[in-house]
Amino acid sequence: MHTLPIALTLACALTAAAGTTTPEPADDVMSREMLENIAGQRLQNEGLGPDSLPNTLFQAVHERTMELIQLRHQMQAIEREFQQLQEQFAALQQFVTDHDQLGQDYQSYQAVLEETRKLTAAQQELKRQRDRAERDRKREEARQKRAQASAAQKQAKAATQRLQNLGFSMIGQEVWLSRSAYAYASTNVAEQHVYFQPTPTGELAPVTTTENRSEIDYTRMTISGSLLNGAATTRNIGVAFVFRDAHGNQIGQETVVIENARPDVPYPFTGELVMASDQPFASHTSWVLFADAAPPATISSPPSIPGSGGPPATP
Repeated sequence: MHTLPIALTLACALTAAAGTTTPEPADDVMSREMLENIAGQRLQNEGLGPDSLPNTLFQAVHERTMELIQLRHQMQAIEREFQQLQEQFAALQQFVTDHDQLGQDYQSYQAVLEETRKLTAAQQELKRQRDRAERDRKREEARQKRAQASAAQKQAKAATQRLQNLGFSMIGQEVWLSRSAYAYASTNVAEQHVYFQPTPTGELAPVTTTENRSEIDYTRMTISGSLLNGAATTRNIGVAFVFRDAHGNQIGQETVVIENARPDVPYPFTGELVMASDQPFASHTSWVLFADAAPPATISSPPSIPGSGGPPATP
């Protein structure tokens, strides 16, 4: 009977086929400095650093979370495979015991077992290579997405900074308003003066003179500025302006409409307002009334004239 040596041989063969390794001794644990260097290098390879944007960091953490979930599923699969290997090991032990008792040739069985071990190891290595390639592919796709998102954010930030340097400010729905100018009208006011002048007889006679002077007419005001469509599509834009006095009462309003506003093109406007006040306005507010996509332009051909060489007109 060779039950004990045979069982030990099968245990070693199945352990190697399962891909288990001997645990490393405690002296081989990496130092904290080495771990920090390796971690820092991996983050740099994926485009992450101290200056990374918050959403970039979120995408990186999201990617690592998905990898951890995938590794957890892989560990569960390995545990199931290990359970199956234990069951196979028990079955093989019974198989060897039966063959020893029946006196069959163990050498041929050992050769078959060795071939099976090599085939199992090759299949497991192929599976590990495929899993590693898939993880690398997903990691590269995530890195490219983060790089594209970061580049788009930098481009949008540069465009916003450029408009701000030109004096534009965002008022909502990707509509930009430039610095506006306001001017009141002026009016001529006739003013009479009466003074007394002595006559040859010694009496004082009244003399009236009229003088014209210019005054500011606060009931009429002109507003001027520019609107810019910050979206990527052509839109119809409407912006409202409201003016208030020192008490918060509305004393004037103006609505500016720009049709078919192309992207990144400033459209100047000028409007005349009637103000319900005899004092300058104290504050004003502007907001976007609508910013709708402009319908595509339609081209209609003129009707054909009979006798001009074109197709006959429909009666």
